[in-house]
Amino acid sequence: MLVTISAFLMLFSLPLTASVVMLNTRIIYPADTKSQTIQLTNNDSIPYVMQMWSDINNPSSTPDNADGPFIVVPTLFRIEPKTGQSIRLMFTGKDLPQDRESVFYLNSVQIPPRNIANNAENQMLVVLRNRLKIFYRPKNIVGSPEKVAEQLRFSLKQQSGQWMLTATNNSGYHASFIKAAAVVGHKEVPFEVGMVAPKSQASWKLEKNAQLPAGAQKIKFTLVNDYGGHTSLETRLN
Repeated sequence: MLVTISAFLMLFSLPLTASVVMLNTRIIYPADTKSQTIQLTNNDSIPYVMQMWSDINNPSSTPDNADGPFIVVPTLFRIEPKTGQSIRLMFTGKDLPQDRESVFYLNSVQIPPRNIANNAENQMLVVLRNRLKIFYRPKNIVGSPEKVAEQLRFSLKQQSGQWMLTATNNSGYHASFIKAAAVVGHKEVPFEVGMVAPKSQASWKLEKNAQLPAGAQKIKFTLVNDYGGHTSLETRLN
């Protein structure tokens, strides 16, 4: 039903703020668990209909083409004003790497009720959509997520006339960056950053209008931990 009517709604990909909120900023799913419980709270004075599904890496996914190896119970439900709702997330896939994390995405859409009092007038319903990362974590990964930073290496080089920062993640865990900057004297020159998958690397260019003078020897960076907190560190360039 919701997929059908969504063609007539305006869909925004925004955090669920001021209405239905999720306690999690990310979901860690241990491979040896049967399910994870996720708590939602409706802080608004009106009810909402919620629909949830998972995907592998498709921001445009819908419940019809959802390809994530997780199911949500319930997938479609109504959450009353000023109340909470627990849902269960269950892994249904197999054959994932056991020496590193795999990442998927949990989608949640909240649909407000129509204004019955103004039923005769044209109305536009605004559908809010949120995407949350699910980290599937096997128990045999070497090391711990708290020590990911110790296994990160950084290098600077020029490509096609512009400076690129390469981050190499030698750990079995994802490294989620929200900030990275080359340090030149007392100046920090920022780069555009993102997430680096386990045992892989990513390269980033300078933020718009940033200029990198000669002499960079250190990198300051900030990672997101399992609880959504931020950890800021500094290390030397390789």
